[in-house]
Amino acid sequence: MMMIQPIVTCLQNQHDAGLLLLAALVCTIGVYGALSVQDHTSRAKGQARIRLMMTSLVTAGCTAWATHMIALLAFDPDMPAAFEPIQTVLSLILGMIGIGAGLLVATGRQRRPRRAGGGVLLGAGVVVLHYFGQTAYVVRGRVEWDAGLVAFSVLASLPLFALSLLLAGERNRTFRVAAAPLLLLAIAILHISGMAALRLTYDPRIALPHWSISPQLLAPVVAAICIGLFGVALLSVKLTLDAKARVREDQQRLGELANLAVEGLAVCEEETIVSANEGLARLAGQPRDKLAGQNLSTLLPSTPLADIPEGEELDAALVRPDEQVVPVRVLRRTFQVGAETRAVIAFRDQRERLRVEEKIRTLAYTDSLTGLANREWFNTMLSARVAHFKETGRPFTLLLIDLDGFKSINDSCGHAGGDEVLRAVAERLVAVAGPEYETARLSGDEFAVLITDRADPLDASSVAEQIIRRIEEPILLREQIVHVSASIGILPSEQNHATVEQVLMNADLALYDAKANGRGHGRLFRQDLRHAALARVDTAVELQSAWQDGDLEVYYQPQVRLADGALTGAEALIRWNYPYRGILSPAAFLPVLEAGPLAVPVGDWILRSACRQAAHWRAAGLRDFRIGVNLFAAQLRSPHFPELVREALDQAGLPADGLELEVTENILLRNEGDTLRHLASLRGLGVGIAFDDFGTGYASLTMLKEIAITRLKVDRSFVLDVETSRKDQAIIEAIATMAKGCDLAVTAEGVETAEQARFMEAYAIEAQGYLFGRPMTATMFEEQFCPATQVARQLQRSNREAIQVRQTA
Repeated sequence: MMMIQPIVTCLQNQHDAGLLLLAALVCTIGVYGALSVQDHTSRAKGQARIRLMMTSLVTAGCTAWATHMIALLAFDPDMPAAFEPIQTVLSLILGMIGIGAGLLVATGRQRRPRRAGGGVLLGAGVVVLHYFGQTAYVVRGRVEWDAGLVAFSVLASLPLFALSLLLAGERNRTFRVAAAPLLLLAIAILHISGMAALRLTYDPRIALPHWSISPQLLAPVVAAICIGLFGVALLSVKLTLDAKARVREDQQRLGELANLAVEGLAVCEEETIVSANEGLARLAGQPRDKLAGQNLSTLLPSTPLADIPEGEELDAALVRPDEQVVPVRVLRRTFQVGAETRAVIAFRDQRERLRVEEKIRTLAYTDSLTGLANREWFNTMLSARVAHFKETGRPFTLLLIDLDGFKSINDSCGHAGGDEVLRAVAERLVAVAGPEYETARLSGDEFAVLITDRADPLDASSVAEQIIRRIEEPILLREQIVHVSASIGILPSEQNHATVEQVLMNADLALYDAKANGRGHGRLFRQDLRHAALARVDTAVELQSAWQDGDLEVYYQPQVRLADGALTGAEALIRWNYPYRGILSPAAFLPVLEAGPLAVPVGDWILRSACRQAAHWRAAGLRDFRIGVNLFAAQLRSPHFPELVREALDQAGLPADGLELEVTENILLRNEGDTLRHLASLRGLGVGIAFDDFGTGYASLTMLKEIAITRLKVDRSFVLDVETSRKDQAIIEAIATMAKGCDLAVTAEGVETAEQARFMEAYAIEAQGYLFGRPMTATMFEEQFCPATQVARQLQRSNREAIQVRQTA
């Protein structure tokens, strides 16, 4: 209060109000001009930047000096007064140096501490200008100072100077507008407080220096400077108007270009949207004029502008007014629009891309026919389950399902019918398994079910049984009923299941065991199945070596007519002459051979060897000799098999009726369509077709009339106990009756006793078995059954006897 009263008194009694208002006006114009030119300086480049910077420095210094001088002219000391010229000029120079230094430090949008420091430096320059210039004000009297008011003027004004330049560099326009008033207030406080601190006492003994300048002479100089300040203000106005016009022009051009873009674009000044195109308006669900002025955070609440990298796309979520979230990718580019820096944000709608990716993902991991998971996705799920089991011990059970008899449905009903059956099976699997199980179609007619959190064999077997019973239910297919069954391999998780491949392999072994032992039921995996599989692998490797080394041989078992015991032919049988184990029967290797890649070449070799041997024996006296050759399923899958048989007959010189090809029911079931065509073609050549092991497979009786066969071979299992078993007798009688009705010959296999031969004579024409001869090499067969060989042996015996008689004589 003690400091305010002298200030008020000084204003009221010792100042000309008009000149004070003029000083305030000059200060306002000069401050506006200086700060405006400084603002343009921060955006200019090259020589223009230097010119504007110098203009801003001179303007700021002249503004402070002119304001100070006018305020001094407005002061009435009640005594003669004048201005010391050198100090007056020095006050201007020192003030411009301090003010210029402050502006240089704070020019542009420097960091806030630096701008505040520049403000303090500028304020210090104004303080120096004021008090140094005030010492140039001389009077006829004594001059004293109120130290408290001097300190108050400095301490009160310097923070305002600092704050004014701090705000002048802010990005927010509201803050920048407050910079000029604060600078004016700082200058006013400094001058008025400084003048109030001045204490003048008139003393006629003190004369004014003769080189001093009267206020009347200094007034024109001050007026000229004020006119210059007014010119600078006009220049700053022009610069501002030109800059705004360029900004509007650039923004309009940018807006027009942005509106042509398909993507959404927003032009932002800092975080504020200046303009937006129609693409963004559609994306955001708002009109363009409503988007302008909004903060970018209203559209991207979770993605600040600073987090969007320059020139790199970033996933973000755009929020519409209805709170709908639109997935977008955003990209930021910074541009100069006139002297202003703008950020252009591009918004790319990701909804369609995500829909397409989801569709692609669905197609990639879903079986298109059944809608179940496909093999790739199922393997992914199984991998996760195996890894989880290894980490936590949480159990699981894998069921591998393969349809029985699906090939015949596919052949008889076509692929479209087969697809309908697969869809029906998939629906039944889902119905049994429910949502808690993972169900997939792996390939063809193979399916899989993954039971999580359970590894109880009894429970898994129950589920498998339910699946089998459900699949076996009749399927209505195009107004006809079809039936299909399933075999299932069951694998509960165990500690030794280390990999997905091992899990699938073990489940497949259980499935193989189920199909090999009757089909239509489930089998649990056992370790001995793996041992058997490894043994099959070893056998396959050794078979390859045996084939390359010539260790495979063809043996022949005689076939005789039961009525008179005459030889009618032989069945060609393969044997393996193992180097260390001797002769191996087919049971030791035939299943592996049939399922492996050697089936076709070995089968072709057996066929050609048997045809050549039969032709040779016919030429040696067995005129009606017939050779029987067993076929592998792989041979009948070959599209050129009938041509291969014709070629073998031609090369051997064997007539077609000298060859009888033997097929089993299981072979017919695996490839019925191609098999029927091949057999019909072969029968047309005159080749005999024998149905081997009849009654032991799963073929329907309709095959007897549909397949071009000439002979039924009764399996040895029915002949073994035929003397005592009424069931076997009934079965044999039924087979013979069917064969007679279908005009088919009957051959009994496995005849080992004379009693069996006598019984079968009434039902079969021919027979083979140990009673008539075991399988033997070609040489042994020729010695025993070939007439020419028997005559030669008889002559050799007679010659030896004659020689012995002569020697005795």
